[in-house]
Amino acid sequence: MDKTLSSNGVQLCYQDLGSAALADPALDSTAKGVILLIAGLGEQLGEWPDSFCTILVNAGFRVIRYDNRDIGLSEKMSGKNYSLNDMANDAAGLLDALEIKHAHIVGMSMGGMIAQILSAERPDTVASLCLIMSSSGRPGLPAATPEVQEIMAKKTDGSVAGFIENWVEGKRRIDSPGYPADDAVLLQRAKVNCQRSYNPGGYMRHLNAIYSNGSRVEFLEKINCPTLILHGKDDPLVRKECGEDLAEHIQGARLELIDGMGHNLPHQLQQRLCDSIIDNINRVNR
Repeated sequence: MDKTLSSNGVQLCYQDLGSAALADPALDSTAKGVILLIAGLGEQLGEWPDSFCTILVNAGFRVIRYDNRDIGLSEKMSGKNYSLNDMANDAAGLLDALEIKHAHIVGMSMGGMIAQILSAERPDTVASLCLIMSSSGRPGLPAATPEVQEIMAKKTDGSVAGFIENWVEGKRRIDSPGYPADDAVLLQRAKVNCQRSYNPGGYMRHLNAIYSNGSRVEFLEKINCPTLILHGKDDPLVRKECGEDLAEHIQGARLELIDGMGHNLPHQLQQRLCDSIIDNINRVNR
């Protein structure tokens, strides 16, 4: 169920999955804790699939996923500039508003960038960190493939139908080649997302926030919690070298490069990804 709250002066839409009783291991020795999922560029909270979240909930975690500002059902920011740091403060404010003192942070793509800043600036809040298909933004890292750059630069006619067509084509190019999704499934996802919220301007403002942020290497050097890097070997958008770079700059980070995985969370890999996330969380108490 969608809920809203005020965080960092912005109304955020979120979903709280699992029991609040599972939230604080300090109060309950059987509690597993909270996992906060931070979505990527222009992606609504549903891009953390229900099946993925269910695996984590069934493992005993309270799972929170939310729409970043300017996307989904969270507050739209038309005419306003903001940064990834602002978005990291949104995530921190969400946890504060829910009175969650410690959480395991999992961010994918742009969400991983936000998670890097959050982990460096609010280390008291972050118990563990997992960065999926993300990047430090360090100059010199390889760019997306030409085919992906072409679709990202493609302009639509401004219609919902044009947006959906472009979205589906983009997903075909960046999704996991080893686990291809059916076109009908992609089309249905696009339609559901647009029915829930259609705000292409938010995507562009997210993109501007990424470009204006630059390198986050200085933030990576501040991270001292158990950290896991999950990255597809076949990611054409955020190349595997970006995952390797993150692991080099975060002390004690573990890196898993996954065959056949591109820039998505294919259902065939969700159990493996969740198992790795849980194993990293378990490092906190070892």
